[in-house]
Amino acid sequence: MISRFFWIGFYLVLASVAQAADFRVTFVNPGNETGFWGQVSQTMRAAAEDLDVDLEILNANRQPYAMEELLQQRLMAGDLPDYFILVNENEAAARLVQLMAGKSSKVLFLLNKLTPKQKGILESRGIDLSSIIASIVPDNETAGYEMAQSLFARARVLDPDKKEIRLLALTGDVSTPDGLHRELGMERAVADNPDVTLVREIPVDWNCDQAKARTRDVLGRTHVDVIWGVDDAVALGARNAVEELGLKPGKDVLFAGLNWSRDGMDAVRNGEMTMTHGGHFFAGAWSLVMLRDHFFKSAQGEVFVDVLFKMSPINSANIDQYRQLLGDEDWGKIDFRRFSKSDTGRSSYDFSAEAIMKASGS
Repeated sequence: MISRFFWIGFYLVLASVAQAADFRVTFVNPGNETGFWGQVSQTMRAAAEDLDVDLEILNANRQPYAMEELLQQRLMAGDLPDYFILVNENEAAARLVQLMAGKSSKVLFLLNKLTPKQKGILESRGIDLSSIIASIVPDNETAGYEMAQSLFARARVLDPDKKEIRLLALTGDVSTPDGLHRELGMERAVADNPDVTLVREIPVDWNCDQAKARTRDVLGRTHVDVIWGVDDAVALGARNAVEELGLKPGKDVLFAGLNWSRDGMDAVRNGEMTMTHGGHFFAGAWSLVMLRDHFFKSAQGEVFVDVLFKMSPINSANIDQYRQLLGDEDWGKIDFRRFSKSDTGRSSYDFSAEAIMKASGS
């Protein structure tokens, strides 16, 4: 325990990004500087430079209760920021909100907000939720729907006379909201397309190897035309199985995924995947855009302000443009002020891939 608190203190000192700023924000990151959560932090840092935000990032490294310990230590340190950005990872947010009770800082929830059940329990206990000013959550259901629709449309182009499109859906797990909402979108697309048969719907725990093994198992017993993967890693695991069986991805079997990963984009460029949906790691940047708008506007009568932002597909129509403008993942070339309502006078947010590329300055 002493060692853990040593490292918490270490991160408190080293994770901050000090700069001349209009306001101050502390982000309690459930992950670290690698993978998806690393990308979230990277876009957030790039936005902080453009938006004059003094940003501090504390990394929990996916350790149980570390977010709670980091927040507690930061609150005890004093000199609190104007805002905290929190994540309801593993539904830990109820404990975080209780720690924030009576503090002057406001709270924005990123990617995973309080569930209705959590909100109801906190209110029944008399916990003041007025410090929670906003949340920003990606529209995973629409993404899942569009991924499926891209598969069906491509299958019809490849074989206009096909009477039945046979779909294998590889989902995440049975409890993660992001995956469940994508799955709902996929199921809605199946319902909207009478020529589609959902052969199997199999959870693979977000795992590439499991996706590969389950795909081999299904294809050993029946035929499928299209495979919907809950994310890029799952879709690419299924693709590897198809290749090993002597079939050609993008022709014999079609794939779609989500994450805007490098491997996913390579597969789109090679015609093996219809799309990699995503862009949700930019939510780190969008959270600061929203907080800037809040800071420079009246906050009278604050209530929950939930932004459900639409993710965007990278497909054959825009993959080359995206790679040319942002393939190097240098998010600093994006002018994030162009997304702010307070700077542009816009009445709504546009966080689409097209808007990101237009703001890249290239």
